[in-house]
Amino acid sequence: MVLAAIAQGLSPQISNTVLTRRFRDTAACEDYEHLSVRRYWNPAPEAWKDYATGARHVSFLQKCVVTGLDVICSLGPLRRLAVESDLVHLHFPLPLGLSALAVRAFINRPLIVTVHGNADVYELPPTLAPVTRAVLKRADAVVSVSHDLAHYLQNAMGVPNVTVIPNGVDVDQFRSGRAAGTAVNLFSVCRLVPRKNIHVLIAAVEQIVTEGGSLSLVIAGTGPEKDRIERLARRSAGSVRFVGFIDEAQKRTLLSEADAFVQLSTREGLSIATLEALASGVPCIVSNLPGVREPITPGHTGWYVDDPENVQSVVATLRDVLAQRSTLIEMKQTCRAVAVERYSLQRMCESYWTVFTDLLKARA
Repeated sequence: MVLAAIAQGLSPQISNTVLTRRFRDTAACEDYEHLSVRRYWNPAPEAWKDYATGARHVSFLQKCVVTGLDVICSLGPLRRLAVESDLVHLHFPLPLGLSALAVRAFINRPLIVTVHGNADVYELPPTLAPVTRAVLKRADAVVSVSHDLAHYLQNAMGVPNVTVIPNGVDVDQFRSGRAAGTAVNLFSVCRLVPRKNIHVLIAAVEQIVTEGGSLSLVIAGTGPEKDRIERLARRSAGSVRFVGFIDEAQKRTLLSEADAFVQLSTREGLSIATLEALASGVPCIVSNLPGVREPITPGHTGWYVDDPENVQSVVATLRDVLAQRSTLIEMKQTCRAVAVERYSLQRMCESYWTVFTDLLKARA
């Protein structure tokens, strides 16, 4: 999503070719309006290569095999693309950071690495931390999607000179919806994995409703927790509705109907879903944890949950939301203004353009 946004936002100043791993049901080459995609072959079993989606369990050893093959199989295509390119922009340090460093020994191009958080840094196995650190320290520029993540890179991993460029969304695609009524309608969309704590959210909503609170919740998404979440929603006596996978148009509609968006992750780089909620004028209920909380100011654009893994902590915040429902209209206006000012696609693209051109000028 970020690659496509940069390609669109900076077209026609840049031409963008994306190199990524090929799966059985994907083409080796595809051309879109603003970017081209080239996929290298990886002979690992398809089930092993699917670990990023979380749809099935893949062991650490199997991931290492896939990663090693990624490095080897991407070398040739990356070298050919580097010859034709002015710079290489890498998203996630591993695995292709190793390929990029190897290719740079022969074809010296500026290397930019964008770190998104979660699997590439926060959830990184200790055995891979030295390799990730080596890639980041050898890059010509390192971009972090949030200030929290930048502090982690600098203080915990010793990476100097990190540039913060927040993720951006096309704010013109989102519109503020209806004014809040008597009931407060919550919405959450995410990849359904345990660290998103959707089961905790459902339990908290059920408790509020049992106490007489006028509250409802719509959950969208897919992932390994799908069956569990669907089952919990069916048992909620109508207070929770699970809609499964939704497309972009459906997501915009559900955001326009929401009074508050909920993101209870234990860790995020910078949640695009939260930024889209802000662009829709929807206050956000988020974990009071690094990355997740960064775009939200309590009392102005949302609320914090101190412990997203604890039902009573979520309940306490939901009670605050219900008590402050009269402020939702004003908060909606503030949310939209913050998204336009800080998290627009245009602002993100302009920041990347500065990084790109500064590196090329330094090399000239």
